[in-house]
Amino acid sequence: MSASKLIRRKPILLALLVGLCGNATLATLSVSQVSFSIFPIIALALAARMLYREYLSAPMEGDTPVCTLLAFLVGVFGYSAILRTEFPEMGTNFLSVMISLILVIWLAIKMGVAARPVAEEDVKS
Repeated sequence: MSASKLIRRKPILLALLVGLCGNATLATLSVSQVSFSIFPIIALALAARMLYREYLSAPMEGDTPVCTLLAFLVGVFGYSAILRTEFPEMGTNFLSVMISLILVIWLAIKMGVAARPVAEEDVKS
């Protein structure tokens, strides 16, 4: 329980942004249905730089590295699901949505957001 209190939110949010922007950059450069834009590339560079600075400024203790990886994967699979929803000719988004959902649930459990409340009898003993 004490490991969940060591999880910082800033690297998790930045990892989610890096995942989204990385997949958006890849889609911009490789998918013909998506029009080219420089903004995902700029956002990826800025988010990756901020994540690296955050990594250098404070140590990642507890479950922070695992949660950061989960948030990155949620960003990657989430953008893939959104892209396939927008362009159905690319294929189904079922697998991306299911993987994103499983990863979000796992992230919520790791961070303690989805933890069950502790009964008063358990706290006293």
